[in-house]
Amino acid sequence: SWVSSLADASVSYASLDGWRELGRREKLMELFDAAWRTRAYGDFYSYMLLAEGGVDAAFEPELELYDMAALVPVVREAGGRFTSITGVEGCGSGNALATNGLLHDQILPYLRG
Repeated sequence: SWVSSLADASVSYASLDGWRELGRREKLMELFDAAWRTRAYGDFYSYMLLAEGGVDAAFEPELELYDMAALVPVVREAGGRFTSITGVEGCGSGNALATNGLLHDQILPYLRG
């Protein structure tokens, strides 16, 4: 997508429990308040929606490498960006933030904690 403002963005997440366990649930709620729309599609489907422009960002607090490895090239080839929730490029950190690329730096502060 070409959405560049969080206020216009549709974001997808996996669950609230994992964010609470990380101590980041309140910041996540702030992100939800800042975004246009939130949906809990979760898992693989969120990233496919991101790649086709159906959502503008997808994020999960806990993932295994095998959950993410195939998603990185899909997101990047669609013009997006894939990092950890702290901004480390790639899929080796056990969590994920994927965006259309334009929203990445706006969303990272909410997920970093």
